[in-house]
Amino acid sequence: MKAAVIIILLIASLNTVAQKAFEMEHYYGKTKNFEIKLSLANGYILGSKIIKTDIKTDKVVKYLPNKIQGENTLSLVFLPDINDKTIKRRKRDNIILYKMKDDYEMLPDKIIGSYGVDLKTYSFKLYKLRTNH
Repeated sequence: MKAAVIIILLIASLNTVAQKAFEMEHYYGKTKNFEIKLSLANGYILGSKIIKTDIKTDKVVKYLPNKIQGENTLSLVFLPDINDKTIKRRKRDNIILYKMKDDYEMLPDKIIGSYGVDLKTYSFKLYKLRTNH
């Protein structure tokens, strides 16, 4: 009986799906109203996240990837974290990063994006943070 249980556990563990490994790279950008920090998951773009901080109020909002749009341009759309109950729901509240890839051989030094809220749109650039080793 023990042997049967052990065999079942071994078979079950072999059938689990392993996640693909990816590296996190960090980017930073700032406008006169807010700053944006991107944690880019190279190798699994939907594992990325953005933290937007309002400069005047210090309000922090986490944005998570929602979808990839456009076959040629590969724009990545981020929406506010739905689990954050402190966020005021708006007509439009998204961050779009342009010309993204799921897996980069060489990460870009700069990423261009836009932040849309209600009827306003703000353009920004994110720059790769250099690590000090």
